[in-house]
Amino acid sequence: HALGLIDGQDSIRFKQALASADEEMLQAYQAAIQSAANLSLAAPEAPLSASVLNKLMARIEPVQAPAPKVRIAWIMPFRIAAFTTACLAIVTVGLISYINYLRTGTESLQGQVAENRVQIQLLQDSLSQREAMLDIIRSNQMQVVVMNGQEVNPAGYGKIIWDPVDKKAILHVSQLPKQSADKDYQLWVIRDKVPVDAGIFQVSGNSKNGQLYKIDRLAEADKSHINAFAITLEPKGGVKQPSGKMYLLGSI
Repeated sequence: HALGLIDGQDSIRFKQALASADEEMLQAYQAAIQSAANLSLAAPEAPLSASVLNKLMARIEPVQAPAPKVRIAWIMPFRIAAFTTACLAIVTVGLISYINYLRTGTESLQGQVAENRVQIQLLQDSLSQREAMLDIIRSNQMQVVVMNGQEVNPAGYGKIIWDPVDKKAILHVSQLPKQSADKDYQLWVIRDKVPVDAGIFQVSGNSKNGQLYKIDRLAEADKSHINAFAITLEPKGGVKQPSGKMYLLGSI
């Protein structure tokens, strides 16, 4: 394009691509324009050998004046310039492709780094949660209540492990069916025969090993006031008083 050797659709496509080129590509293009302008000066003139000169002269009609050497000497640099320009164009296209490849690779690596950061954060959160659970288990005031499956789901099982001093607890549930998108499981503390909300949670599936949840604050942790723990299935976000079916119940 710098030498004006492409036209038609090729020229249109090049100009369209040039319109969206970045700064580095534009600099490469300007360098090609400058190189094309200086190519005629890039190679020194070289005289032809006597045999080549004689063959050229023999093909010229007698009525024509002999071509001056300066013209013959100009033909070779032009061919060298055309060849050099073609090589420059190939190298330029290769560099542009390589730059795009590096850019794509960089974006991919940045995506992996971001994903790894998310995974590290999840692992840190999981570690913090497990350490908090171990603190509850280590407490010499630890209390445990087993919860059994009810009529709607007899295979269900769960237990509450809580520290009555810090009012923190661990909920373990197993064999609970996955809730629908518009539902949440809700834990209740039955305090003096009145249900008190203790938080909502979701299960990912009917896992035999069950799932653990950390409860940061129980409304009541005094064993003398707690009658039972229960789990019901409620509308999304939970309710103030139980309204759905009871899945687990554990009396004290």
